[in-house]
Amino acid sequence: MIRPLQPTDHASLLQVQRRAYQVEAALLDVIDFPPLRETLEEIGVEAPIGFVFLVGDTLAGAVTVDDMTITRLVVDPLYFRQGIARSLLQHLLEHSHAKHVMTGARNQPALALYARFGFTETRRAFRDEIELVFLTRT
Repeated sequence: MIRPLQPTDHASLLQVQRRAYQVEAALLDVIDFPPLRETLEEIGVEAPIGFVFLVGDTLAGAVTVDDMTITRLVVDPLYFRQGIARSLLQHLLEHSHAKHVMTGARNQPALALYARFGFTETRRAFRDEIELVFLTRT
């Protein structure tokens, strides 16, 4: 089930994104991955807007957006390859005007997912020694 992200979801969101970003850090071949340093307090200050995917009462994934930029799309590795990221992205695009996203250049699963939804690369840049790909959906 997909529903709007609520402040009471922040602790679960942090746990899921830490597990998901550990996988992404391995894909990117980096040890110090900035999203892994995010704290519950920082999420509270951010007050992210988006959606969560629940399996029963368990938060299995989330997508957040700020203005027209997707700020996170995370799925708990326990739920990989079940269509959760696809479902969240589709739901977000149906309910927002999101059209920008960035991900690591070595994150082929994310790049393939965004390409299926019409996102195309607009530029690349390095941040914290990580090559990032910026994508836009037209």
